[in-house]
Amino acid sequence: MNNDFYKDLKQIDDFSKIMEDKNYTKIPSDWIVLVSDIQDSTKAIEKGSYKDVNFISALCIIGVLNIDNNLDFPYIFGGDGASLLIPSSILEKAKKVFQEARKKAKEAFDLNLRIGYISVKEIEEKGSFIEVCKYKISNEYTQAIIRGNGLQLAEDLLKKEYETYKIDEEFSFDYTANFEGLECRWENIKTPKDETISILIKSINEKNSSMIYENCLKQIEQIAGDFKSRNPIQKDEQFILSFHPKILNTEAAIFTNNIFLRIFHIFRLMIENLLGVFLMRFGIGEWKEYKQRIIRTTDTEKFDDMLRMVISTKKEDTKKIEKFLHEKYSQNDLVYGIHQSDSALMTCLIFQRHGKHIHFVDSSNGGYAMAAKDLKKRLKELIYHYS
Repeated sequence: MNNDFYKDLKQIDDFSKIMEDKNYTKIPSDWIVLVSDIQDSTKAIEKGSYKDVNFISALCIIGVLNIDNNLDFPYIFGGDGASLLIPSSILEKAKKVFQEARKKAKEAFDLNLRIGYISVKEIEEKGSFIEVCKYKISNEYTQAIIRGNGLQLAEDLLKKEYETYKIDEEFSFDYTANFEGLECRWENIKTPKDETISILIKSINEKNSSMIYENCLKQIEQIAGDFKSRNPIQKDEQFILSFHPKILNTEAAIFTNNIFLRIFHIFRLMIENLLGVFLMRFGIGEWKEYKQRIIRTTDTEKFDDMLRMVISTKKEDTKKIEKFLHEKYSQNDLVYGIHQSDSALMTCLIFQRHGKHIHFVDSSNGGYAMAAKDLKKRLKELIYHYS
């Protein structure tokens, strides 16, 4: 059993290299794919619960990451769900984490979380595969890049054959899930340009997929700028710690169901935020670099057989990107979805306050989930057209 498979992989330092075959390595057959998906997430988002949806997706990830701090494995944050590739040695604990996340999703936010798993071996037996590479965003954060249709298969099986692949509600294992480090304490982060947009791009031309994705990346870079300039999280002044009870309640609701304890928890978060504002404003100790650490550890662009990007754009640039993608859609090369907003939502995984961070970024008011709705609409149009 190779628990250190992912930890030992070489890294790439340029997102444009994600299409190069030499950078990918096959996932070991004895590893496991864990999948979570919030049922009817679009309806929840339309009711204003987009922060809660993002938070539950991140909850699944941090709970599994907290099982063993010495392990390293790939995962993808999808806005309304998450996918993780883990060694089988932690499967039972991970199932317990997902089980507890499902319970918290229902009790805290009345969200139905579907949870399941499948072995990489079974994915391969079904004719699919999964390969991975590591993309170094900064010295403090490395992100997984995944290709092969194995993750998509796992997600489809969770939705279409849930009874077969679900984690049973009766499953019992002696492990207490640890969700410490998950935070949601910032106001929505205003775009540094005109808009912050979430983009999903899925190639439907199997023979030329690599070329299509590579072309999309080149065009988006020409229109919106390089990775740094199109990043929606760029400046210290964008960060404003929240003192709004509704925002802080998202975090508080995970850790207690008792209304009085929740109020106390929200009050404690306000005190912590007040202290944080003071320490950052006057640059005391390591707090002087805290906001820059966040910028260096943001998760804004990824690939898992689909390009997922949250970028800042000028309005005319958004139109240019849409025009380009629509042309490629009309040529039957790809399907896409876009969600436009004036700000970004950030969900934080803090393992060490002045050490390891991960910050999942989505555009506000629906982000990836609404972009997925847009993409599915186009996919249905194509299917109808050719049926």
